[in-house]
Amino acid sequence: MKASEIRSRFLAFFAARGHTIVPSSSLVPTDDPTLLFTNAGMNQFKSVLMGLETRDYVRAASVQKCMRVSGKHNDLEEVGKDVRHHTFFEMLGNWSFGDYTKRDSIVWGWEFLTDEMALAADRLWVSVYKDDDESYAIWRDEIGVPAPRIVRLGNIERGDEENFWSMADTGPCGPCTEIHFDQGAAMQCDHPAGCAVGVCDCDRWLELWNHVFMEFDRDKDGALSPLPLKSVDTGLGFERLVAVMQKVTSNYETDLFTPLIAKVAELSGREPVGADRVSMQVIADHARAVTFTVADGARPSSEKRGYVVRRILRRAARHGHLLGLDQPFLWQVADLVIAQMGDAYPELPAERETVLAVIRKEEERFLRTLAAGLEIYTRFKEQMRREGRTTVSGEEAFKLHDTYGFPVDLTAVIAGDDGLTVDEDGFTRCMNAQRERSRTQTQYMAGIGAWQPVEPSRSLAGYRNRFVGYDVLQAVSKPVAVRAGGETADGAALTHVLCAETPFYAEAGGQVGDTGMVTLLPSGEQLPVVATVAAAAGSVCVVRAATDALLVQLGEAERIELVVDPVWRLSVMQHHTATHLLHAALREVLGDDVEQRGSVVAPDRLRFDFSHDGPVAPADLERVEELVNSHVLANRAVIRHDEVPLAEARRRGAMALFGEKYGDRVRMIEIHGDAQADPVASADAGPLVSLELCGGTHCRLTGDVGPVRIVSETGVAAGVRRIEAVAGEQALALAAGDRRAVAALGDLLRRDGRPLADQVAQLVAERDALRDELAGVQHASARDALEAAIANPQSVAGIALVAARVTADDRDALMKLGDHVRDQIGSGVVVLAAQWEDKATLIATVTPDLVEGGRLCAGDLVKAIAASVGGRGGGRPHMAQAGLPDPSQIDPALAAAPEVIEKLIG
Repeated sequence: MKASEIRSRFLAFFAARGHTIVPSSSLVPTDDPTLLFTNAGMNQFKSVLMGLETRDYVRAASVQKCMRVSGKHNDLEEVGKDVRHHTFFEMLGNWSFGDYTKRDSIVWGWEFLTDEMALAADRLWVSVYKDDDESYAIWRDEIGVPAPRIVRLGNIERGDEENFWSMADTGPCGPCTEIHFDQGAAMQCDHPAGCAVGVCDCDRWLELWNHVFMEFDRDKDGALSPLPLKSVDTGLGFERLVAVMQKVTSNYETDLFTPLIAKVAELSGREPVGADRVSMQVIADHARAVTFTVADGARPSSEKRGYVVRRILRRAARHGHLLGLDQPFLWQVADLVIAQMGDAYPELPAERETVLAVIRKEEERFLRTLAAGLEIYTRFKEQMRREGRTTVSGEEAFKLHDTYGFPVDLTAVIAGDDGLTVDEDGFTRCMNAQRERSRTQTQYMAGIGAWQPVEPSRSLAGYRNRFVGYDVLQAVSKPVAVRAGGETADGAALTHVLCAETPFYAEAGGQVGDTGMVTLLPSGEQLPVVATVAAAAGSVCVVRAATDALLVQLGEAERIELVVDPVWRLSVMQHHTATHLLHAALREVLGDDVEQRGSVVAPDRLRFDFSHDGPVAPADLERVEELVNSHVLANRAVIRHDEVPLAEARRRGAMALFGEKYGDRVRMIEIHGDAQADPVASADAGPLVSLELCGGTHCRLTGDVGPVRIVSETGVAAGVRRIEAVAGEQALALAAGDRRAVAALGDLLRRDGRPLADQVAQLVAERDALRDELAGVQHASARDALEAAIANPQSVAGIALVAARVTADDRDALMKLGDHVRDQIGSGVVVLAAQWEDKATLIATVTPDLVEGGRLCAGDLVKAIAASVGGRGGGRPHMAQAGLPDPSQIDPALAAAPEVIEKLIG
């Protein structure tokens, strides 16, 4: 049975049992700051399962796109080396939100596997939580699974959470039952305690389907109390099920992967065996991952999820390099992924051109990185040679990896070819230090451990605080809970504080979180709020304070006063409203194809990424800035619409962020053509300027934004451009700086009344003329020196040698000059070197009589000369070239030529 049929039959099976088929959510989550990528089918239903949201259905089924690139069995460097772990995968799932419970979930799961998929019942084993007698009885008495094939596992009292699932240390949780497939005795391991479900983790017992029954609310002491709304959350591993159905023991042998591996084999001309097979599996897996992530809006970059996408793509490119693929190739494999998966995921063909362009551009960038990394490695190698070392230090290997994107295993391969080793333990220490820095940042955003209620008896299950910051910047509230928040770079302790209501806006949708002050009443003690972050319980203040001590203080406080920094908030609002005006202006000038691809809204700047092919013309950019400022000067109303039905917002044409997931009710920000002081006025007055779905904070009138200045326009990925701009006080400061710079320039120039631009243009022209004159003198001098060398060549073992430093416009000119000199000397060897900025190139040419007589080969000659100074090179018998570490090595390299020739001719 083909994978596509399995996928469609799963959805049809549950649709026939009253389930609403819900499309996969984006791989790029927008409403959960703790996730880089969607990693489970339940992510899009998290708020429903926690009782924070309701849907118009109580049964759901989906096939969810997932990414896991960390954690047990998901170390990126290990993916592709075994048979069943991946970065990208699909998860089949069905859910009940307060509707059916254990019996229906178990019965339907069994029916789908044994009836719909026709799996042999005697090869299915199940596990249940040790105290879950209800599930055990259903399996044994209703399904008829023999008792020896039902395994009781877990013991949460002893810290063993096997077959017991929880969302966090506290909150919704419950027992689960898992269905395992016995792949046969041939897959059996030699675990000391025996090969069995719940004992070992070998491939014989393949976990297929996990059914989680969320029945309890766990408090901070570990006590369980029944949930009023009992839910079911299941996950069936699609790739594993396909492998079982296609009777193979490796996911990579299914029709999900075999066409991709065959494509890589075709491109590389290699057979999929041994180490080459592993590389092909890596490429097949990673091609799927980057195709889906890029289609969902992620872009390779140096930050957060963009960094993960870049790592995955470059790891695939690195394995391509190991297969001899030295030109961009992954985009071709990605194209096959789109053709293969496009029917199930229509976003793939819709984004095909963008996906392929992004992947190809990143591959090209990596190839340049590879070249740069080799150059840096060569410098390290030369330094090692001078110091008498034979080991690349951990710090050097880490710098190659972290700064230049040069993989450590590739460093080890190249070092091995040079007879060197790599201090991999030292590299690991550097990597661990970097991970610790990253962990601290994660703690800062997501908090550490469980919430500690200020009132010890209070349960936080399903709790969400109230945000009042759209209307006020100050509120008096009751503290609800705290949790540790890591520490600042200077070691100061941070604590997350959850209040019943708060005016502090949490970082979301590209807008930074508020800062300000929390005051404990009646003591008056003040705590600076350094950031505001989002959590499942709502908007959370991050304050400078030790958690345990603050918990005691909050318990003693009658209430707390929360005050947002008004200067910070105003600057943020100015930049956020300016972002909406910028978006509208870009669409007016460049066309409706412009769509937002991301943004950053801070108090000192805005950054706006948008879809557009090619740079924005200067005239268009000027027109965009003019339009934005015209709307500012018109002082138009910025109207807020809360709790608008999503269908109504779409009907009105409200723009949504690409890849964003929205609830049933949304918030709209509208700017229309007439100046209007009332922020809740009717939207019917005047032409529409902008209408966007947005949860951020905004000015009430566009005039409050102040002047807007575009600072830069650049490209960030294929088909994606980026504008950076400033508004309000920052725009005025930029203008003042420009004015001072112009005044300083005027002071340096002659005061002859001409425009400064004309005077500067004249100076540039004079400078260029002088440069041309100097270059002419240098060329003439070099030509004279070369002519002298041709007239009086060195004699090395009876062979004429012309070795000289020359000037040439580029590498092609240098090679042509080499051909010219070779023709001039009749018989002999020519070695020439030139530099361009900080790079040095050396070429060697050998006349035909020496090549055909077998006495000399230009490739061997240039390689040996370059190696003598730490460079690398090679080429054809008649002509070859090499790169030298830097221009200072030109003279030593030329001086080495006679000795190298003597050695080569014996």
